[in-house]
Amino acid sequence: MRLATAFIVLLLATGIWAAPTPAEANGLTLELNKVADGPQGCLATVLIGNRLGRTLDRFRLDLVLFNGKGVLFDRILIDLAPLPHGRTTVASFPLVPGTCTGVSRILLQDVPACRAEGQKEMDCLSGIAVSSRTGIEFGM
Repeated sequence: MRLATAFIVLLLATGIWAAPTPAEANGLTLELNKVADGPQGCLATVLIGNRLGRTLDRFRLDLVLFNGKGVLFDRILIDLAPLPHGRTTVASFPLVPGTCTGVSRILLQDVPACRAEGQKEMDCLSGIAVSSRTGIEFGM
């Protein structure tokens, strides 16, 4: 039993058994990193990680916003291109004209535009991972 425990500790220490971190994973990651009230309303900041193997020259999100009672109250389209391959892009955009406290949840409804340079449109919705570091729930 001690030998098995020592082996597991050795595997964990060397990283052989560790799962890859989201930054190492292939595909796209989208993190709602910050929301802040400002003179123009609620400003959202997202981090987009592109590990698709190519730069995206078109990347548009269709977001649906819900209030504290879970009722849909707005829908916005935002364009976040270009997204260079192998990098994390920081993008900020106005979420709502009022305060951020009016938003409880954001649903990523669709990715209606996703294209790599010189290529045809791609399906980026099925391979995207979303997360939030704010008090606003963010998901699909």
